[in-house]
Order: sequence, then structure tokens, then C-alpha cells
Amino acid sequence: MPVFNNPVVRGTEPDPSITRVGEDFYLATSSFGLLPGVLIRHSTDLVNWTILAGAISRPEQYRRDGREGPIMLFAPTLRYVDGVFYLACTNVAEGGGNFIVRAEDPSGPWSDALWVDDEAFDPSLLYDDGRWYYTRRSMRPREDGFLGPVVQAELDITTGELGPFRELTTNYGGFQSNDIEGPHLYRIGDWYYLFSAEGGTWKGHMQTCARSRSPWGPFEPAPHNPVLTHRHRVGHPIQSTGHADLIDDENGNWWAVFLGTRHESAGGFAVHHNLGRETFLAPVSWTADGWPVIGRDGTVELIQEHSAPLPAPATPRPTSAPTSWIEYGWKTVGPSPDGISATEASVTLPRGRALGEPRQGALLLAQTEDSQTFEATLASADFDGAGVGIYSDDAHFFRLTLRRGRDSTIETTFTRRVDDLHTVDHRVLPPADSITLRIVATADYYRFEAVPGGQAPVAIGQGRARLLSAEAAEWFVGVHFAVLAEGSGDVVHFRGVRRTSEAR
Repeated sequence: MPVFNNPVVRGTEPDPSITRVGEDFYLATSSFGLLPGVLIRHSTDLVNWTILAGAISRPEQYRRDGREGPIMLFAPTLRYVDGVFYLACTNVAEGGGNFIVRAEDPSGPWSDALWVDDEAFDPSLLYDDGRWYYTRRSMRPREDGFLGPVVQAELDITTGELGPFRELTTNYGGFQSNDIEGPHLYRIGDWYYLFSAEGGTWKGHMQTCARSRSPWGPFEPAPHNPVLTHRHRVGHPIQSTGHADLIDDENGNWWAVFLGTRHESAGGFAVHHNLGRETFLAPVSWTADGWPVIGRDGTVELIQEHSAPLPAPATPRPTSAPTSWIEYGWKTVGPSPDGISATEASVTLPRGRALGEPRQGALLLAQTEDSQTFEATLASADFDGAGVGIYSDDAHFFRLTLRRGRDSTIETTFTRRVDDLHTVDHRVLPPADSITLRIVATADYYRFEAVPGGQAPVAIGQGRARLLSAEAAEWFVGVHFAVLAEGSGDVVHFRGVRRTSEAR
């Protein structure tokens, strides 16, 4: 039986939403506090994805006042109708809410935001028989812990005006738990299927399904709910599966994309995960009475078998090389400054505040395997304030920066920040015309090295990997490598930039 490797999008790319135009598939993922927001990817086979653009890049798209301010983008939904791509998303930070942007080309430009409402998050869209349906979770806390039902209203897609909301789920909870989110409504044949995530986005995560003859319900839950979960697979290297979106291919086969986390160390029993929530793929089959079955009875594997062939276009298409730093997967924390450029092996980065308060002067690239090496080389003219780092959020990072010392020596500063614990170590290296800074990542440690030109590597410091994990940060983070350029007035040039992994 043929196989493919999971996850299909590695590193921190959660909450996938997918749509199809002919034989082309397009994927959107959550970006939280990083920009560009909500990367849009393209594929023709569902396994190999290339970045086209970031749909959200300017304040007019993610803040009601159109000014720079807090950003925290949750769970997009991507849909295509009559020549237009629609993206529904939420900025849960102050000054945000639920909004829709649109584009005729998924590479952009994407429109300013059409603001819809400001309660809860996870908005979804369905176009059916000339009507738009707007579906999302609700936030109505009660003393018994229930957070609220999935709700739905008709939507005027041109004005954002909503009709009255109706509850699609009962008893203020889900079909398998007291918390239901990430809803997607589909019309497949004569049925309306409500797909939802339940159980929280940690190891109790799961996907449930219900259906009705009407988009307003009542919805009958699937007899084999949850239709996707690994909450019972203790020690399996894939955990936290859920928040799924369905798509069919041109041959009538069905597939699901969904988030999950990898725990491949310690025999799969590692509590922490550093690669973030990633995008997985599984085939979908259907029971004789019309219920979906994801993977093998709701479970998936790193090497995933599939009986239906993966979709592929009849004529292979030429692929073009990335033309911007965004297409290579680089991101910033907060607004991206002018003057950034990057290729596969070089980066030019304006100076600014780096990790710890990174609004500029830090360019991030997701860690995509537990065992991975990241390095970049600097010429002596760029030493001052330049460096590399490993970053989860502003309170969880390690970094190594340089200064030119007396007599042409090189002074290094190694900083570790974990919550309210903060350590700084200094050392002096001999003079050199260039220096390569290296981060060696494993499932257990991040080790920092400096390699002055023509000299042996020097160990600078290290930190435990679990201290930068999502569990330590208590938030939905994933680790990113970073190049750093502190100070003001000019740019820093990095060459020999590489992110390499051990052979799998």
C-alpha cells in the first residue's frame, strides 16, 4: 500500500484550513503573534506544499482602528467561491475581532478586513444555494464549566451584516466534551456535516462530527465519535490530533488536514513538544450509511498508508523559485521592517530591538525537526550586535550575540530567558575576520557554538529544550531559529545561512 510522510507541513503551522480550485489545493494556517499572518500555501498532491504569501500583513487587516497594535491571529477558514478566495479569521488581541479578507489571487493582494463581530473566535464560512453561513464557537462561561455552544447566522458577504444567531449544539457543550470549537459546516450530498474540535488543543484533543438534513440542525452525532483522536494512544509519537478540515479531490476521494504534535523522543513518552502544532494529512473513507472515517478508525501515523491515490495533475507544472523572504518561510514578531531580504543562504536584516522585545532586528525560521542544526556566518564588519537565537516567545528564548572587543577580540554574550529566570554569560574569543554561529538542536538540548574563521568550534552555552516548549510557555508556541541584528542605523548581512536536519 502506498504511503506518505506526516506531518505534511512541519514546524509551527496549526489549525489548517483547505480549499480546492480544480486540481490545485490551497492551505491556510494560524500565525498567532507572528507576521506575515496566515501563510497561504499551494499544492497539487496534498503532500508537498509551497508558500505563496501571507494573507495578513498590515494593520488595516487585523485591527479595527487600522493602526499598529497587538496581534494574535487564531484559526483561519479558507474558502473559494466564484473566482474569489475568502479568508475568515480572528484577532483575539485587544482592538480585533472576527473578520474576512478576500483576494482573486491567493498570492495577493488581500483586501482590508471586513469586520463581522467580536465574540469568541474560530469563524467558518459555507456558501450553499446562494446563501452564506457564518459558523463559530461562542464564549458563555457557566459555573459548571461549560463554555458555550457552536452558533451560526446567515451572512451578507459584502457588508458583514449578520442575521440572528442560532445554536447548533445543545447543553452548552460538545458531543464528547464540555468544550467545542473550530467548527466547519459542509454540504455533502443531501447532508450538512458539522465538524468540530473538542477536548482542548492539548493531549485530550479530538475531532467530532454530526449531521443534519438542514444547515440549522438538529444535528445527530456520529455513532463512532470522536472521528479523530489520539487521546487514548499514550506513548504514540503523534498527539493532540484535531481541528480538522475536509476536502475532496477531482477523483472523488476525500482527505482531512488537521493539527497534531510530535513526541518522537523518549519512545513517544516525552511530555514536552518544541516543534509547535503541525499540519497532518489523512485519507477519509465513508461508512455505508454516510459517516466519515479519518485514517484508520480515527488514528494516523508518521508514515501514513492510503488506499486512494494521492491527487496529481495530469501535466506536471513547473515550479518557480521563491522571490521573497516570506516565501522562504521567514517571519517577524510584530510589523516587518523595510529592508529585509533573504535567499536560501543569505539574509540582510535591518538593525533594531532583538529577542526579548522583538519588533525588528529578529527574523525567525521555524524549527522543523527535533534534531536540527542552524548556522549563519558574519563578517567582522557586522559583528556588533549581531547573533543567532532560539525563540518561543518573549519570555522563553536563548540567544548568542557578538561585540568587537579590544585588540580585535570577539566578545560573546549568551542569554537564557525562561519566565522570570534570566542568565547572562560572557566570554572572549580570539580575533577573526569572520565567525560562524551555530545552534545544534536535539530533543533534549539547544547547544550554541561559535566557529571563528579557520579555527576550531568553541562551545558557548546550552539550555534544556523543554524550557522552551509549549508546555513550559503554557501557550500554543513552537520554537523558531532566529538571526538577530541589534542596534540602529544600518543592516547586518548574514551568509551561509543553513537549517539542516539529520537523515530520517
